[in-house]
Amino acid sequence: MGRVIRRLLAASGLALVGLLVAPAPSALAVETIPSYDVRIDVRANGTFHIREEIAYDFGTAQRHGIFRTIPVRYTYDDTRDRVVTIKGLRVVSTTGAPSGVQTSTESANLVVRVGDPDRTVTGRQVYVLDYDVSGALNAFPDHAELYWNAVGPEWEAAIDRVTVRVSGPVPVTRSTCVAGYRGAEDPCQQAAQDGGAATFAQSALGPYQGVTVVVAWPPGSVAVPGPDLEERFSLGRAFSATPWTVAGALAVVAIGLGGIGYLLWTRGRDRRYRGEVPGLKPVAGQVGVEEPRPLFTPAAGAVEFRPPEGVRPGQVGTLLDEVANPLDVTATIVDLAVRGYLHIEELERAHLFASRDWVFRQRKPADAELVPYERSLLDAIFSGRSEVRVSELKRTFASDLAKVQKQLYADVVAHGWFRRSPQTTRTWWRLIGIGCVVVGAGLTYLLARYTHAGLLGVAAVLSGLVLLLVARRMPARTAAGSAELARVLGFRQYIRTAEAEQLRFEERTDVFSRYLPYAVVFGETERWAKAFASLAAVTAAGGAGQVLPWYSGPGGWDFGRFGDSMRSFSDTTAGAIAATAASSGGSGFSGGSSGGGFGGGGGGSW
Repeated sequence: MGRVIRRLLAASGLALVGLLVAPAPSALAVETIPSYDVRIDVRANGTFHIREEIAYDFGTAQRHGIFRTIPVRYTYDDTRDRVVTIKGLRVVSTTGAPSGVQTSTESANLVVRVGDPDRTVTGRQVYVLDYDVSGALNAFPDHAELYWNAVGPEWEAAIDRVTVRVSGPVPVTRSTCVAGYRGAEDPCQQAAQDGGAATFAQSALGPYQGVTVVVAWPPGSVAVPGPDLEERFSLGRAFSATPWTVAGALAVVAIGLGGIGYLLWTRGRDRRYRGEVPGLKPVAGQVGVEEPRPLFTPAAGAVEFRPPEGVRPGQVGTLLDEVANPLDVTATIVDLAVRGYLHIEELERAHLFASRDWVFRQRKPADAELVPYERSLLDAIFSGRSEVRVSELKRTFASDLAKVQKQLYADVVAHGWFRRSPQTTRTWWRLIGIGCVVVGAGLTYLLARYTHAGLLGVAAVLSGLVLLLVARRMPARTAAGSAELARVLGFRQYIRTAEAEQLRFEERTDVFSRYLPYAVVFGETERWAKAFASLAAVTAAGGAGQVLPWYSGPGGWDFGRFGDSMRSFSDTTAGAIAATAASSGGSGFSGGSSGGGFGGGGGGSW
């Protein structure tokens, strides 16, 4: 019984060993190259023709074909590469395998892909590659030399047999051959000179082993032009700081900045009326003569105790900074509330850290008293509904805001304060700036790639960037716009310094409300509210609605909190209406090694 058990254990052990040493299924598909035959015919003009016949056995693997890498760029010295040219590439398959060719350059190699991406092959296939080479011969005082990697040390498959034959216009005088891994100096198994040609043979090359041949002819028998050299690209040389490149770059910058300065001087300066008091609008019957406003001349005029007649808060904001921004639209909403078109109610917060929210309730529809941008704003806010929360406008109002802003720009042009829309002017000059940057970038690439004058292109890019930066300064007010701006600035000075105690008490609520939208535009909301702090007492006594009929707060709210409420309202509403939807050439006879010559490379299957 024990003997039987021992036999069973022994049989099980053998089976286990068999499983461990059995080849994996993928190993059965090992690819090999049964034969690799190379024929090199050197011509008297220094070019040579290569014919490679490669028998490639794919085994059971299904592949599209083979690929061949041929080095064409070699380091020559610290700054230059030697370039070898491959021309006239042709590929056929004597076994009928697909032989379509696609070539590309990758790093220093020409990559030849042979086959068809829509078809596969298996088993043994034969590919014949023909191509011409120039720029790969070396000249020495006593001979002309071909130092060529007939089989490069980058083939992924083992090669059973390599044969190489090199012929020339006259008989070969010397030849040698080395094989093995890159850097090896072992001679090939067979090397001979037969009938003026050199022949070599090597068997059993492993993956990443190659064969390099060195063949010589008498001096003068083969033309050997100087090596084709190309400067190796480097950032340091491409952007060399030589006297002339630095001077040229400074000249480009000077011309660019000078041109931009000229544009600012002639196109970007506000105009003003000429007169005894420069800038003032001429009285009726007088003809206003315009002139550019001198630099460093303030536009502010005398203090104004009321806003310019007929000038709305949104118009003031656009005239002030030449931008119809969301804050100007928010101030317009407040102004519409003050004028009775809607009511603003601040809602109770769910808890201390909850966001504030407000509800707009429409009181009357748009009428003839509203200018186009106000009418569009009121219609867009309610849009078939009688009330809406500020939070509901978030990410849904952006397109309506753009329409209102466009109409606001058109409004200030219609008033004659700008010759054209400030936004259009900024956009136009930004496009010119972008164009200058793009052209400068292209110029930088070309100069850096083919010369050492990349700094000149950088200077052009910098000029374009400066134009982009100053594009916002290009809108210019007309003389009428400057005159109106002076009055607006005078009114802003009043908002900043006014004291409510100077007014009769019954006037305070009216003045506070009517001027509040302008305070919003000027960024003086809290200061304006503090100036009218005395209204808080009335609020406490009679209720919020008795003081501000257009605004009401939650329970416990009084006018003393209005400054904080309005600051938060301005910030929240401006953000909500603007939010968008998410969404070398050494000799091979003096220490030649495998892989040390021109040519070579390797390949594999794909």
